[in-house]
Amino acid sequence: MRVFFAISALLALGLTALAAAGPVTTGPALGLHLRRCTQGRNKTPAMCGTFGVYENRAAGTGRIIQLGVVVLKAPHPTADPIAFIEGGPGVAAVPDAPYIADGDDPVLAAVKANRDIFFVDARGMGTSNPTKCNISPYGNMPAYFLQIWPDAILSACYLRYSAHSDPSAYNTDNAVDDLDDVRAALGYQKIVLYGGSYGSFFSFVYIRRHQAHVRSAALEGIIAPHYESLPGAPDGAQTAFDDLAAKCGRDATCRSTFPQFVPHFYAVLRRFANGPVAITVRNPKTKRWVEVRLSKEVLVDRIRENLYAPQTAAYLPYIVERAYRGDYAPLGRLVDLWSQFLAQGQDAGTNLGYRCADLDPFISDAELEEQAAHSFTGDLRVVAERHACEIWKVAPMPPSFNDPVRSTVPILMVNGSDDPVTPPKYATAALANLPNGRLVLVRGAGHGVDTPCTDRAMIRFLRNASVEGIDSDACVASFKPPPFATSMAKWQDY
Repeated sequence: MRVFFAISALLALGLTALAAAGPVTTGPALGLHLRRCTQGRNKTPAMCGTFGVYENRAAGTGRIIQLGVVVLKAPHPTADPIAFIEGGPGVAAVPDAPYIADGDDPVLAAVKANRDIFFVDARGMGTSNPTKCNISPYGNMPAYFLQIWPDAILSACYLRYSAHSDPSAYNTDNAVDDLDDVRAALGYQKIVLYGGSYGSFFSFVYIRRHQAHVRSAALEGIIAPHYESLPGAPDGAQTAFDDLAAKCGRDATCRSTFPQFVPHFYAVLRRFANGPVAITVRNPKTKRWVEVRLSKEVLVDRIRENLYAPQTAAYLPYIVERAYRGDYAPLGRLVDLWSQFLAQGQDAGTNLGYRCADLDPFISDAELEEQAAHSFTGDLRVVAERHACEIWKVAPMPPSFNDPVRSTVPILMVNGSDDPVTPPKYATAALANLPNGRLVLVRGAGHGVDTPCTDRAMIRFLRNASVEGIDSDACVASFKPPPFATSMAKWQDY
């Protein structure tokens, strides 16, 4: 499954894929506006355009925003259409259409001959009135090495966006209702939800609000209302790091080259305990070296993100060893890569706005205290996010929004054991309310699970709309981790 935080797939496609142009918006009219178009290298026939919705859905009047839409028409439609739901929040779905059309997702390639696949840029994402907020501009490395959401940049972005939009109108409830309107306009009675990471959260909310129109849901990297990990997932980050350290200990090359990986890792973190540390980094775009102050807030969050995919996590022992010896250049490259990756891959203002409305109001302080005490991340991400939410002022969702989703819809969930953002324990807990749900866990995989075994399970599920016959344990050992790196020779910046 190709989702935003399925890092291995995204790195293979390159960051430029995420910035691909969406459909050209039409006028401010309500409803569906489609035209014939083509998608992908093979120029697959499709329909492209927009769907106009009121920004204020409750009022049913006022400003109209245009949602980007693409429909890949099946040559021989005989089964329910698939709604492709992206991650983030803040990531556009429409730019994925060319890759799906070309068969780059093996699961959808196996079923697209008889299913329409449609893509809708949720409100605030892609071409659907995005904030266009770049919190990591190339020219201001000192700002994004110091704060995850630099105050001045975020404040300016909020003032600019709120001058012509209502940030509180951009949340998951409104976005799923938008999608259901598109579904109805396309004439689909029931749809299949296909998404990962935030896309799984979106899908659960859609099921809660529009269950009658859902045939099934194929999800990865699970987040569900009431069963969300904390911002920064201190528990998941620590598990992912501990498992990486264990893998290093079992690997002859890593064990002999970096015998002190764990103590050196914590020694480096202690250097940041009393405040930011000055390091010299090279801007990959300007090729100039610049001194910046790196904060622990940014450091631990970027290390956590580097654990998303085993392909990038394999570099961490080398990067830590160089930093321990006083060479922070590799660490600077890690921080910069993930800062730019996220800035280019998702709309930062939309991401924050959705989180501030949908997730942050339901943080348990007791759970945070417990997890922070046992994780290298501490509570730094939560503190930073709460501060950013004070700048990005949006109305919180009501308490009922965080109620568990209870449904008989068939749901197949796939999760990696080393997922540092959506640890599998939350998917396991959500299963209690999903009698037709099943979790397939893959040992050693991170926040994107793409193995031939999980692909086969997904394909079977999509064809049968049932979890019957799917073995929860069949794919547990299907992931093979990459070799550990002993240099930055194959590291790709951007």
